[in-house]
Amino acid sequence: MENFGDQGTTHLASEMPQRKKILLVDDSTFYRKAIGAILREQGYDAYCVGDGAMALELIPALLPDLILLDTHMPGLDGYEVCLQIKSTLQAHHIPIIFVSTSQAADDRVKAFEVGGVDYLTKPFEIEETLLRIRNQLEVQTTRKHLNEVNSDLEQRVVKRTLQLKTVHNRLKASEERLENILETLQDIVWSAAIEPFQILYLNPAAAKIYHRPLEDFLKDSRLWFEVIHPDDRPEVVECMNSITSRGSIDIEYRIVWPTGQVRWVKNRSHIVVGEDDTASIRIEGLVTDISDRKRAEIQLIHDALHDGLTQLPNRTLFVDRLETALARKHRSPDYGFAVLFLDLDRFKVVNDSLGHAAGDQLLIEVANRLLGCVNAGDTVARLGGDEFTILLDDVDTTVEAIARVQKIQVALSQPVKISGATLFTGCSIGIVIATTVYTAGLDLLRDADIAMYRAKESPQSSYELFDLEMHARLIRRLKLEHDMHIGLKNREFELVYQPIVALKTEAIVGFEALVRWRNYQEGVISPAEFIPIAEETGLIIPLGEWVLTEACRHLRQWQQIAPRFQHLRVNVNVAGSQLWDPMLLSKLDQILNTVGLAGHYLRLEVTETTLVEQTAQAIDVLRQIRQRGIQLSIDDFGTGYSSLSYLSRLPIDNLKIDQSFVSRMHLEADSLEIVRTITALAQTLGMDVTAEGIELELQLYLLKELKSEFGQGYYFSKPLRAEAIATLLRECPQGRPASPVMT
Repeated sequence: MENFGDQGTTHLASEMPQRKKILLVDDSTFYRKAIGAILREQGYDAYCVGDGAMALELIPALLPDLILLDTHMPGLDGYEVCLQIKSTLQAHHIPIIFVSTSQAADDRVKAFEVGGVDYLTKPFEIEETLLRIRNQLEVQTTRKHLNEVNSDLEQRVVKRTLQLKTVHNRLKASEERLENILETLQDIVWSAAIEPFQILYLNPAAAKIYHRPLEDFLKDSRLWFEVIHPDDRPEVVECMNSITSRGSIDIEYRIVWPTGQVRWVKNRSHIVVGEDDTASIRIEGLVTDISDRKRAEIQLIHDALHDGLTQLPNRTLFVDRLETALARKHRSPDYGFAVLFLDLDRFKVVNDSLGHAAGDQLLIEVANRLLGCVNAGDTVARLGGDEFTILLDDVDTTVEAIARVQKIQVALSQPVKISGATLFTGCSIGIVIATTVYTAGLDLLRDADIAMYRAKESPQSSYELFDLEMHARLIRRLKLEHDMHIGLKNREFELVYQPIVALKTEAIVGFEALVRWRNYQEGVISPAEFIPIAEETGLIIPLGEWVLTEACRHLRQWQQIAPRFQHLRVNVNVAGSQLWDPMLLSKLDQILNTVGLAGHYLRLEVTETTLVEQTAQAIDVLRQIRQRGIQLSIDDFGTGYSSLSYLSRLPIDNLKIDQSFVSRMHLEADSLEIVRTITALAQTLGMDVTAEGIELELQLYLLKELKSEFGQGYYFSKPLRAEAIATLLRECPQGRPASPVMT
């Protein structure tokens, strides 16, 4: 046995309050040591054993205040140990908290059936575990106090009765006082003969608690058991039959009123023996109505397993039902079910525009609509925020699951009127069809979540069926995220630069900085793959700061190497999260000052989407950037909103025509017209235009005809390393790019 109790001296122990003793029974050495140490830190005397047999030997001598009991152990399991403890008069009162790795409902129910007061699952939430331990110890202390009070009362009654037998005058007075007490008590005081069982006495509280006349019980003692709920009656009868051997009983059970209403009572009874201490005379007891306490307990359990806003099952209850369904799937492979993971579209817009109260109303309406789309055996749960999950029971095929999903989408697509506004919402849904390959419910939930994010990313579909490729992509993403952290530290990233030329003269006027990642394991990784990950994880902030610093440093070096190119600018792409970074302006100032570069040599490129999503905020930030002389460009113009309402309000210097239009302008009239329109729009607003992706002489010719000022693309040069740019500037007196050589 491992004793984690306090080892203080005897005289100190006598001066300090008695510490609570907790017995931990667990076959895991790790949990015994870890939990024992935590309990000691909290001021408890912790005793730890590794099996049930040792615990049963220790308990009579130790008499702990509380027992933490593992459910599954070699030899005797936790349930059998609990039954043996509860069968002993000496230790049956000790509260037992079961601990287990299992979240199955059957295991929980069994734990409470054998006498457990609580059920904890591994791994523990330490604060929650300590709180539950404290609560049970407080309940035990209160119960002990009440028992002492009741015992004292009973002893006083017996003593008074004996006194009344010897002194007639005092007997009458004492009887009157006792009767007054009994009549005013809210609890039932009862007495009965043992063989045969016959009710001898009931105080008036019985009529109130049982909703039956006292005379009915006195006329027919069988009624005492008939009022007990049929499901609880066998246990109560068994306890009453064993009271002579046990000496006392303490049991909670349900009773049924004549109206059908069910109430909870607590019966504490004991044997009264004859003067020779051999023959049992009668049973005396106290019955208390504990319905309010039971309702509170039931409510607490409900609150712990349900979402407070929608009253839907929460994550804990959903996972429990998921595990139950999966266990059934393994027992009966023909049984089928599906898991849906739902995320509302544009929910943040509702919260931001109408307030959180409106958002809550929308969530409640969504919950009600989801309930209207499912069958009786299905489970709809809210995980949190705008995320919902659904367990579709008895679904065998993909076709059936998709049909149910489409029904849900139709229901959620209907307008919702909240706070005087008509809202339209939709959702992205991930679908997983359960198979016996799954061994844990959380794995199903994870894969449904993956499929949901896939649906959210897909412009063609609002739902996706999970496949193994999705999981592989997630693993790939996690690996890249990990490698990016390492890559930033190990300087695996580098910049290449694509020349920007004046189309009229084809002279170099600047460069666009493009980041490249040469991974130590995989080699070159495309920006299209790692940039979105950087934006989602926040790594774009340190990466973007490094790109700005490197680009400005290289440009300053080129200016020093080739003084005739003092007019050159460097373009740097800025993500949305960078633009809203409150430290962006101070970082720009620091970089320019450190490098020794004037602000007008730097041009920041921002996408349309970034600007439109938060136009008001963008205007303020962009104006402060322009105050530093830094120029601004809208990248990939024409692929987003292209709205004059925001474009005319922004301090923009340049529009970059997306290469998707430039690459087709010599083939498609529509693309040519788009390029023409953007060029004319820019000229009207006093902006210049840069055409991306120029690869053919015909494209160059058309752009010159449209009077587009600037351009870049493989026709002039592929992206070059900084060293190649320095060589180009030294060896190109006309300021024109050399042949397009890739790094």
